[in-house]
Amino acid sequence: MMNDLTEMIAECFKPFKALLFYKGKRDEYYIESYDMGATGNPINAHPLSLEESQALADALDNSEELKASYLKGNQLFPRNLLYLNSEKNGYALWHTDAKKVSLFFKADLGIADGLAEVPPMLWRADRQSLHVWALKSQERPSENTPLYHAPFFNIYDSGSVCMGNVHKQIPNGCSLLEFITLWEKYFFASTFSHALIEGSVKGEALITTWKRQVEQQTPFPTEILVKSKTTLKQLIR
Repeated sequence: MMNDLTEMIAECFKPFKALLFYKGKRDEYYIESYDMGATGNPINAHPLSLEESQALADALDNSEELKASYLKGNQLFPRNLLYLNSEKNGYALWHTDAKKVSLFFKADLGIADGLAEVPPMLWRADRQSLHVWALKSQERPSENTPLYHAPFFNIYDSGSVCMGNVHKQIPNGCSLLEFITLWEKYFFASTFSHALIEGSVKGEALITTWKRQVEQQTPFPTEILVKSKTTLKQLIR
Protein backbone atom coordinates (compact mmCIF):
# COMPACT_ATOMS: atom_id res chain seq x y z
CA MET A 1 0.00 0.00 0.00
CA MET A 2 2.82 2.45 0.95
CA ASN A 3 4.68 1.70 -2.30
CA ASP A 4 1.52 2.38 -4.32
CA LEU A 5 1.07 5.74 -2.60
CA THR A 6 4.71 6.66 -3.23
CA GLU A 7 4.34 5.83 -6.92
CA MET A 8 1.16 7.92 -7.20
CA ILE A 9 2.88 10.93 -5.59
CA ALA A 10 5.94 10.51 -7.83
CA GLU A 11 3.74 10.65 -10.94
CA CYS A 12 2.19 13.99 -9.95
CA PHE A 13 4.92 15.74 -7.99
CA LYS A 14 8.68 16.13 -8.25
CA PRO A 15 10.88 17.04 -5.26
CA PHE A 16 12.52 20.46 -5.61
CA LYS A 17 13.36 21.55 -2.04
CA ALA A 18 14.36 19.92 1.24
CA LEU A 19 14.44 21.58 4.67
CA LEU A 20 16.55 20.53 7.65
CA PHE A 21 15.56 21.92 11.05
CA TYR A 22 18.15 22.39 13.81
CA LYS A 23 17.13 23.04 17.42
CA GLY A 24 19.44 24.60 20.00
CA LYS A 25 19.59 24.05 23.73
CA ARG A 26 17.53 27.19 24.39
CA ASP A 27 14.78 26.31 21.87
CA GLU A 28 16.29 28.51 19.18
CA TYR A 29 15.93 27.22 15.62
CA TYR A 30 18.00 27.27 12.45
CA ILE A 31 16.59 26.05 9.11
CA GLU A 32 18.84 24.89 6.31
CA SER A 33 17.44 24.71 2.78
CA TYR A 34 18.57 22.33 0.04
CA ASP A 35 17.79 22.37 -3.68
CA MET A 36 17.18 19.01 -5.31
CA GLY A 37 19.55 17.76 -8.01
CA ALA A 38 18.59 16.01 -11.24
CA THR A 39 18.86 12.61 -9.58
CA GLY A 40 16.80 13.65 -6.56
CA ASN A 41 19.74 14.22 -4.22
CA PRO A 42 19.92 17.38 -2.05
CA ILE A 43 22.46 20.00 -3.19
CA ASN A 44 23.36 23.66 -2.58
CA ALA A 45 22.83 23.79 1.20
CA HIS A 46 22.07 27.33 2.42
CA PRO A 47 20.14 29.11 5.20
CA LEU A 48 16.43 29.37 4.41
CA SER A 49 15.91 32.80 2.79
CA LEU A 50 13.06 35.25 3.36
CA GLU A 51 11.82 34.65 -0.20
CA GLU A 52 11.76 30.88 0.34
CA SER A 53 9.94 31.33 3.64
CA GLN A 54 7.26 33.47 1.98
CA ALA A 55 6.84 30.98 -0.88
CA LEU A 56 6.38 28.19 1.65
CA ALA A 57 3.88 30.25 3.64
CA ASP A 58 1.89 31.04 0.48
CA ALA A 59 1.81 27.36 -0.45
CA LEU A 60 0.58 26.38 3.01
CA ASP A 61 -2.04 29.11 2.83
CA ASN A 62 -3.91 26.95 0.32
CA SER A 63 -4.97 24.71 3.19
CA GLU A 64 -8.54 25.12 4.42
CA GLU A 65 -7.32 25.22 8.05
CA LEU A 66 -5.16 28.29 7.48
CA LYS A 67 -7.79 30.02 5.37
CA ALA A 68 -10.23 29.57 8.22
CA SER A 69 -7.85 31.12 10.79
CA TYR A 70 -7.45 34.48 8.98
CA LEU A 71 -8.81 37.34 11.13
CA LYS A 72 -9.89 34.98 13.87
CA GLY A 73 -8.51 34.02 17.24
CA ASN A 74 -9.25 32.49 20.61
CA GLN A 75 -9.53 35.83 22.39
CA LEU A 76 -12.57 38.10 22.74
CA PHE A 77 -13.10 40.63 19.96
CA PRO A 78 -11.58 44.04 20.79
CA ARG A 79 -14.08 46.57 22.14
CA ASN A 80 -13.22 48.99 19.32
CA LEU A 81 -14.11 46.53 16.52
CA LEU A 82 -17.03 47.79 14.40
CA TYR A 83 -17.33 45.23 11.61
CA LEU A 84 -15.56 42.06 10.54
CA ASN A 85 -15.50 40.07 7.31
CA SER A 86 -13.27 37.05 8.03
CA GLU A 87 -13.24 35.44 4.58
CA LYS A 88 -9.85 34.70 2.99
CA ASN A 89 -9.60 38.24 1.58
CA GLY A 90 -11.78 39.77 4.26
CA TYR A 91 -11.39 43.04 6.12
CA ALA A 92 -11.90 44.66 9.49
CA LEU A 93 -13.35 48.04 10.46
CA TRP A 94 -12.41 49.58 13.82
CA HIS A 95 -12.01 52.90 15.59
CA THR A 96 -9.41 54.40 17.94
CA ASP A 97 -9.58 57.22 20.48
CA ALA A 98 -7.57 60.42 20.34
CA LYS A 99 -4.10 59.66 21.62
CA LYS A 100 -0.45 60.68 21.63
CA VAL A 101 1.81 58.81 19.17
CA SER A 102 5.31 59.10 17.70
CA LEU A 103 5.24 60.53 14.17
CA PHE A 104 7.96 60.68 11.52
CA PHE A 105 8.25 63.26 8.74
CA LYS A 106 10.34 63.67 5.61
CA ALA A 107 13.15 66.15 6.29
CA ASP A 108 12.17 68.64 3.58
CA LEU A 109 8.79 69.26 5.25
CA GLY A 110 10.62 71.03 8.06
CA ILE A 111 8.67 69.20 10.77
CA ALA A 112 10.63 67.54 13.55
CA ASP A 113 9.88 63.90 14.34
CA GLY A 114 8.26 63.51 17.71
CA LEU A 115 5.21 62.83 19.86
CA ALA A 116 1.93 64.45 18.84
CA GLU A 117 -1.75 64.20 19.66
CA VAL A 118 -3.89 62.70 16.86
CA PRO A 119 -7.70 62.78 16.58
CA PRO A 120 -10.08 59.83 17.00
CA MET A 121 -9.85 57.66 13.88
CA LEU A 122 -11.75 55.11 11.84
CA TRP A 123 -9.74 52.33 10.19
CA ARG A 124 -10.64 49.88 7.39
CA ALA A 125 -8.03 47.35 6.28
CA ASP A 126 -7.72 44.10 4.38
CA ARG A 127 -4.57 42.05 3.83
CA GLN A 128 -3.18 44.44 1.19
CA SER A 129 -4.52 47.94 1.84
CA LEU A 130 -5.45 50.47 4.50
CA HIS A 131 -8.01 53.31 4.56
CA VAL A 132 -8.34 55.81 7.41
CA TRP A 133 -10.64 58.69 8.38
CA ALA A 134 -10.89 61.06 11.33
CA LEU A 135 -13.75 61.34 13.83
CA LYS A 136 -14.77 64.27 16.00
CA SER A 137 -15.94 62.21 18.97
CA GLN A 138 -14.52 59.48 21.17
CA GLU A 139 -17.92 57.77 21.15
CA ARG A 140 -18.38 54.48 19.32
CA PRO A 141 -19.36 55.37 15.71
CA SER A 142 -22.66 54.33 14.19
CA GLU A 143 -23.68 54.05 10.53
CA ASN A 144 -24.72 57.72 10.60
CA THR A 145 -21.61 59.12 12.29
CA PRO A 146 -19.95 61.75 10.05
CA LEU A 147 -16.48 60.86 8.77
CA TYR A 148 -13.73 63.40 8.17
CA HIS A 149 -10.59 63.36 6.06
CA ALA A 150 -7.72 61.99 8.14
CA PRO A 151 -5.48 65.07 8.59
CA PHE A 152 -2.23 63.34 7.67
CA PHE A 153 0.16 63.30 4.76
CA ASN A 154 0.19 60.32 2.33
CA ILE A 155 -3.61 59.92 2.24
CA TYR A 156 -5.83 60.13 -0.84
CA ASP A 157 -9.30 61.72 -0.97
CA SER A 158 -10.82 58.21 -0.78
CA GLY A 159 -9.09 57.58 2.55
CA SER A 160 -6.60 55.18 0.95
CA VAL A 161 -3.16 55.33 2.54
CA CYS A 162 -0.03 55.44 0.40
CA MET A 163 2.38 53.28 2.41
CA GLY A 164 5.39 54.12 0.20
CA ASN A 165 8.28 51.76 0.85
CA VAL A 166 6.92 50.49 4.18
CA HIS A 167 7.58 46.75 4.33
CA LYS A 168 4.20 45.48 5.49
CA GLN A 169 3.55 41.78 5.98
CA ILE A 170 0.26 40.41 7.26
CA PRO A 171 1.01 36.79 8.24
CA ASN A 172 -1.03 33.90 6.94
CA GLY A 173 -3.52 32.89 9.61
CA CYS A 174 -3.22 36.36 11.19
CA SER A 175 -5.52 36.76 14.19
CA LEU A 176 -7.85 39.75 14.42
CA LEU A 177 -5.98 41.40 17.29
CA GLU A 178 -2.62 40.96 15.56
CA PHE A 179 -4.09 42.30 12.31
CA ILE A 180 -5.31 45.52 13.94
CA THR A 181 -2.08 46.01 15.88
CA LEU A 182 0.10 45.53 12.80
CA TRP A 183 -1.83 48.00 10.62
CA GLU A 184 -1.74 50.72 13.27
CA LYS A 185 1.98 50.11 13.72
CA TYR A 186 2.65 50.29 9.97
CA PHE A 187 0.69 53.53 9.64
CA PHE A 188 2.28 55.46 12.48
CA ALA A 189 5.78 54.07 11.86
CA SER A 190 5.76 55.21 8.21
CA THR A 191 7.40 58.48 7.14
CA PHE A 192 4.84 61.16 6.28
CA SER A 193 6.11 62.88 3.18
CA HIS A 194 3.54 64.62 0.95
CA ALA A 195 -0.03 65.94 0.92
CA LEU A 196 -2.11 64.03 -1.64
CA ILE A 197 -5.24 66.22 -1.40
CA GLU A 198 -5.78 69.98 -1.06
CA GLY A 199 -7.61 71.32 1.97
CA SER A 200 -7.39 68.30 4.21
CA VAL A 201 -7.74 70.71 7.18
CA LYS A 202 -9.55 74.05 7.49
CA GLY A 203 -7.86 77.43 7.74
CA GLU A 204 -4.21 76.38 7.60
CA ALA A 205 -1.64 74.29 5.77
CA LEU A 206 -1.16 70.71 6.88
CA ILE A 207 2.52 71.46 7.60
CA THR A 208 1.44 74.19 10.03
CA THR A 209 -0.93 71.76 11.77
CA TRP A 210 1.72 69.15 12.46
CA LYS A 211 4.47 71.61 13.39
CA ARG A 212 2.14 72.89 16.11
CA GLN A 213 1.07 69.41 17.22
CA VAL A 214 4.66 68.22 17.63
CA GLU A 215 5.87 71.41 19.31
CA GLN A 216 2.92 71.94 21.68
CA GLN A 217 1.58 68.37 22.09
CA THR A 218 -1.93 69.71 22.71
CA PRO A 219 -5.17 67.82 21.94
CA PHE A 220 -5.88 67.75 18.21
CA PRO A 221 -8.23 70.64 17.23
CA THR A 222 -11.10 68.65 15.67
CA GLU A 223 -12.78 71.88 14.53
CA ILE A 224 -10.31 72.06 11.62
CA LEU A 225 -11.31 68.63 10.26
CA VAL A 226 -12.91 68.54 6.79
CA LYS A 227 -15.97 66.35 6.25
CA SER A 228 -15.59 63.39 3.89
CA LYS A 229 -18.15 62.29 1.29
CA THR A 230 -17.62 58.70 2.44
CA THR A 231 -20.08 57.29 4.97
CA LEU A 232 -19.56 54.46 7.42
CA LYS A 233 -22.54 52.63 5.93
CA GLN A 234 -20.75 52.52 2.55
CA LEU A 235 -17.73 50.84 4.14
CA ILE A 236 -19.61 47.71 5.19
CA ARG A 237 -21.33 46.94 1.91
